[in-house]
Amino acid sequence: MRVGIINRGEVAVRIIKSCHELGLKTVLFHSSSDKQTLAYELCDEAFELKGQTPLETYLNIPVIIEALKATKVDLVHPGFGFLSENAYFVTQLENNKINFIGPKATSIDAVGNKIKAIKLAQSAGVPTTPSYVGPTDDAKKLLIEVKKIGYPCMVKAAAGGGGKGMKRVNSDKELLEQVESAKREAQNSFGNNEVFIEKIIEDARHIEVQILCDKFGNNFHFYERDCTVQRRYQKIFEETPSPTLKPDLREKILDCALKIAKAANYTNAGTVEFLVEPGGNFYFMELNTRLQVEHTVSEMLCGVDFIKLQISIALGEKLEFKQKDIMPRGHALEVRIYAENPEQEFLPSTGDILELYLPIGPHRRFDFGYSKGHSVTPYFDPMIGKVITWAPTRMENLKRMHATLSELVIFGIYTNIEFLKSVLTNKKFISGHYNTHFLEEAYASGFNPPQLSQDQNEFAKLAMKNSQLTQSVNAQGLRYQSPWQ
Repeated sequence: MRVGIINRGEVAVRIIKSCHELGLKTVLFHSSSDKQTLAYELCDEAFELKGQTPLETYLNIPVIIEALKATKVDLVHPGFGFLSENAYFVTQLENNKINFIGPKATSIDAVGNKIKAIKLAQSAGVPTTPSYVGPTDDAKKLLIEVKKIGYPCMVKAAAGGGGKGMKRVNSDKELLEQVESAKREAQNSFGNNEVFIEKIIEDARHIEVQILCDKFGNNFHFYERDCTVQRRYQKIFEETPSPTLKPDLREKILDCALKIAKAANYTNAGTVEFLVEPGGNFYFMELNTRLQVEHTVSEMLCGVDFIKLQISIALGEKLEFKQKDIMPRGHALEVRIYAENPEQEFLPSTGDILELYLPIGPHRRFDFGYSKGHSVTPYFDPMIGKVITWAPTRMENLKRMHATLSELVIFGIYTNIEFLKSVLTNKKFISGHYNTHFLEEAYASGFNPPQLSQDQNEFAKLAMKNSQLTQSVNAQGLRYQSPWQ
């Protein structure tokens, strides 16, 4: 059996590894610029989608369908982002008798579109954030409707996620410009420019629930993930269990997640997202009809492989366990490693990875899309990998993650590793009591890393001098493989 993967980076690697453990062959459909990646090296077969941008490649449905037919794949895994929540794409797969590893097109249409999901949640009796889900083309009407919600509010893409197509609005003056900006970004990222307006709950935590539903009406949750630590609406830290969620509130949120799954007649993996206020009020945000980047912390907490379970469901198999069998243990934490420079307002970094060392240790997991010698290009998201750790308690795990990041080595590009270590030692983060504005408040003046010691400065000077000598030698036709040389 052959599984087609329409994605890139670490999630493509993740799918390939699970497929290989099941004895399934993988076919990677990739852009021209994604040959310098780990997924390209690990897959059984590769098919190049001519082009470099998302619209030319991973969002090009007609080209992808023809490529899938030509390579005779049996199943398709979309990963996350790109076409993972595109109902039209799934319909085209169904028409060509190709099995989609995900929900049916009708389910995606019902809840994958965030506007429809809000209406579905309301029908299921689940509280929702105050919002406007009507047309946004009439400027006069839009201004009237948004005033009913009140500022600040958020313009959000109806299709997709990952922080793309999201724009904060603080006043009437900003509204129309931000709506158009969100539309453009949504079109480029998801091929759909539909947006809606949602009230911003300022002092809130971002809590999400991992669900998995088979075709026999069995709906399961794998507890919550706390995704409150975000930068520009992009999650950076994810942990489970949440450090502040009380047991009774947790049960209410988990119950609401399953209510929405049942109302949507949902199948396969999904994530139900909520905003939670300090007083205990919570509001449904959206249901992502795919795996999330952060699904790995739930795997670590519950000891499961969601990719394998997704494939099992797609093949029509019944999930042979009960909710009581899903037992969380300890604490799991994930951080995202980006190719970016935190000292320069997180400017994306591109170039060759000269060295990449992943430190071995107990309860450490590395989901990376690159290895030594690969190139990070400017065409896609700058995330190069994820680090996930587990420990019996949260405090033990914060220390484990800090030690792991201290041992992680990446040369050749800028990364956010030192920034992540800084967050791990922040007193407010350690306390667990913060909201979605934590990073912008904690780093209001930017990120200023610790200064080097005198010995480190001397070593850096020697390294710079030797680098210049090496460049001179390389110009004469010689090559040194080790950065230390």
